[in-house]
Amino acid sequence: MVPTLDLHGFKHDEVENEVARFLNTWLGKHLFTYFIVGHSKKMTELVLNVVKAYKLEYQTDLPGYPGRIRVVMYDEFN
Repeated sequence: MVPTLDLHGFKHDEVENEVARFLNTWLGKHLFTYFIVGHSKKMTELVLNVVKAYKLEYQTDLPGYPGRIRVVMYDEFN
């Protein structure tokens, strides 16, 4: 099972901390993780701010996975 963080119900000011905590928990333990952001551009922006700070690869608008961001959970240093 791929670790997934569903951000429905989170307030915008909580999102970046939750995403960082989630990434810290799963970094190096799984190939991918998912963030469920729905159709919110703001939520997508907040998640990607953190993912980019971690210098991780990501994909949005995946066929069959609307409203999700898939993040590659490894980098060149791990």
